[in-house]
Amino acid sequence: MLVQHASLGVGKVVALEPSAVHVFFPDSDKRYAAKLHLPTVRAMLRSDGFDRDAWLEGLSSFSLDPLTRRYALAANWLTHAQAIADFEATYPRGFLDPAYLGSGGGKRERASRWRAAAADWTELLGGGKAEQFFDDGDVRELVRRTTRIERHVVLVAGALEPGSLARAFRDEETTRAYFDALLGVLSVPSPARARFDRLFAATAALGLPPAIAWPVATLFPFIAQPARQVFLAPRSACGGAERLGCDLRYDAAPNWATYSALRAFSTKLLEELKPSGARDFVDVEAFLHATATAKDRAAAAGRRKASAKAPAPRAAPRRGAKG
Repeated sequence: MLVQHASLGVGKVVALEPSAVHVFFPDSDKRYAAKLHLPTVRAMLRSDGFDRDAWLEGLSSFSLDPLTRRYALAANWLTHAQAIADFEATYPRGFLDPAYLGSGGGKRERASRWRAAAADWTELLGGGKAEQFFDDGDVRELVRRTTRIERHVVLVAGALEPGSLARAFRDEETTRAYFDALLGVLSVPSPARARFDRLFAATAALGLPPAIAWPVATLFPFIAQPARQVFLAPRSACGGAERLGCDLRYDAAPNWATYSALRAFSTKLLEELKPSGARDFVDVEAFLHATATAKDRAAAAGRRKASAKAPAPRAAPRRGAKG
């Protein structure tokens, strides 16, 4: 629950002990929750009379530090403002930046590749085409067209390796079950859990390595309906969510608990990102990837900078040379 402290502001209760309450106050910009002693602090806390904070309520990635006995977010935790600032350091105009949109004359970026894949889905399988191929029993054509879409996806870091879909769809029976479940998800505006459970079970039946199970399970709902469904690449989704304080309850096998946690978190994140120009879950996925890899990029930049400043190594003296 959320509480308001007389001087520390609004915070979230993350744990209770018989003699203390642990409350995280985001205004402190620290990742540790404050340990407040009971009953002394009770008179300074209230649980009503202030505005709700959906972002604060969504923070869930707290763990107990065995040394300090304090609850804390991940060591690399970022506030939302810090994550936005990091993103805008690369894309000054946010989600409207020409480089981000792939319209600045440079290389295509993550979001533009996702949108190219979505455009291919619409052209090759949208408008009832996928359903017609399935009803005609032409699973081979479904596979052929989805593997054409893969050409964009393999250029998205951490999504799929080349040839992943061909390997996934080798067996006609399990492939048919997969597309049956996929089209069941896409056939209604707001599919309930049962439809996703079928899709996740059908994905498991493909016998995929853990590294590509989630991408194969979530790719086509995402590119077919980017305003409704999310894509889960483990490193980007889990890494970005953890840095922003959300525990996705990740399991390597596709499952509803993890997927629904990511979708709920992404929905809140999209609202936070709209002022920066975000439109849909393509932008959320790109933001999570940028957040997850920000430290890696900064470290690489630091290494390049240090290398540029380092003096050139002195040549070894020639044998017989004086001095």
